[in-house]
Amino acid sequence: MPIELTDIARLAQILERSGVDTIEIEEPGQSLKLVVDTDPRMAASPTLIVPDADHSVIAKADIAGHFLAAHPWRDQPFVVPGQRIEAGEIVGLVKIGLLYSPIVAPAAGTVDAVIVEPGATVGYATPIVRIRPIN
Repeated sequence: MPIELTDIARLAQILERSGVDTIEIEEPGQSLKLVVDTDPRMAASPTLIVPDADHSVIAKADIAGHFLAAHPWRDQPFVVPGQRIEAGEIVGLVKIGLLYSPIVAPAAGTVDAVIVEPGATVGYATPIVRIRPIN
């Protein structure tokens, strides 16, 4: 069954209200990707300052599902340890059924570690990537 334009508009409104900026839906013979421009994008991702000497910042899942380190159509992961990233950059995805929710970096810095194994089930606010911020 084709996706109706009214359904797309309603999905966009739901995304905007919930703070989710991207959704992908795939069905046999059709696919839909909605991207809502919510500047700044960092507001949707919760952050956590780790109480250790290096003051790492953690990018966390803002929805429950399965963690993906790379987009399903690509071989390379979004980030690897040692990589320099900018605030708001996508560091992974959480897959919920046919939907993908991005995990964004809450701060610029260097990726210290990807904490979760690809394919692992994650919950809301699960730490995903540890970032050593730029001072």
